[in-house]
Amino acid sequence: MKRIVVYTRAWRSGAGLYAQGLVEGLAATGCKVVFIAPAGYPEDPAAHLDNVRRVRPVRELVDGGSRPRRALFSFARVAGGLGALLAARFTSRRFIVSIPDPFVFAIWPLMLLRLTGTRIALVCHDPEPHSWSLSARWRWLERAGYRLIYDCASVIVVLSEAGRGPLVRLFGVPASKIVVSPHGAFEVPAAGPLPGSGTLLAFGTIRRNKQVALAMEAVIAAREAGCRVSMIVAGAKDPNDPTYLDECRAIAARCPDGLVMETGFITDERVNELLSACDALLMPYTDFNSQSGVAVLAGMAGRPVIAAPAGGIADLIAAGLAAVEIPTPVDRDGVTRSILAFYATPKAEWSDRAARGRVLLSQALAWPRIGRQLVELFD
Repeated sequence: MKRIVVYTRAWRSGAGLYAQGLVEGLAATGCKVVFIAPAGYPEDPAAHLDNVRRVRPVRELVDGGSRPRRALFSFARVAGGLGALLAARFTSRRFIVSIPDPFVFAIWPLMLLRLTGTRIALVCHDPEPHSWSLSARWRWLERAGYRLIYDCASVIVVLSEAGRGPLVRLFGVPASKIVVSPHGAFEVPAAGPLPGSGTLLAFGTIRRNKQVALAMEAVIAAREAGCRVSMIVAGAKDPNDPTYLDECRAIAARCPDGLVMETGFITDERVNELLSACDALLMPYTDFNSQSGVAVLAGMAGRPVIAAPAGGIADLIAAGLAAVEIPTPVDRDGVTRSILAFYATPKAEWSDRAARGRVLLSQALAWPRIGRQLVELFD
């Protein structure tokens, strides 16, 4: 029986849920799994599986506490996680890494693992970073860090076909080293029939490439065209581009009746409430080459999307996600027309399409299927 070590620093939001689902999928194949990650929030379902050994480094502090205290907890998480990663080498030579630590910490243990004969499958969620951490002057250093991490991997797993190109183009990764495995389906309750509330939802970290500001402008334009529509923007600011949130707030202030912002971490309970209250998710993404956990979430909740076919979103639409496709190149007029087209279709028809899409996606994105695919990487 194979023993596979799964390591991630993520413990909440989509990246944390991905790791939990992946471990469940691997365990379903009969493999023994060592799962190294901080305790999941709000639940840690993988810990209850018979063939999973759970190793939990301390969580970092995300709310409250002084700066020195937050730094101490972050360092403790890094040290505990990477120490457990190296210790696991004595029990297995098969490793899956998803969302590693910053490269200045991660590169050394990954290099050591490779030097000792370990096969590492690196799950690359964002082949081209949504936003860079360093300024343009130091961008070369950040690129070099990514390249070193990718060099340590035996194989790189991307979550959509669109993820191959950036790895080859930006980081010189050989195409033969890249495999595609879809993002698994989140276990979320069905939100039920569309409420017909006239409410759209923009959900997730508020980043420029998600074109949140453009989506807000399009909602204003649709209202001016006579459509009774509003939108809730729910998510945290991009720590690498905090001023973008201010730009979005300025737009919301121009239309307080039609635009509502909920900023910060959104709990699972609130996510379910938002999905139940909305008619669709608005996603005019650009410069996007990864898979969208938000689109997966929408499909599994039984909600359609009004979305540009960027990155893995195109794969999801092909697999059955109910959608109005925003024409490309994405601009305000195209997004506005797509909103109007969505509301020109009866809500009962959208409810039926979204319910069918939920069934199709649950089959295409089943975690046991993904687990079998990744296990085969170690044959």
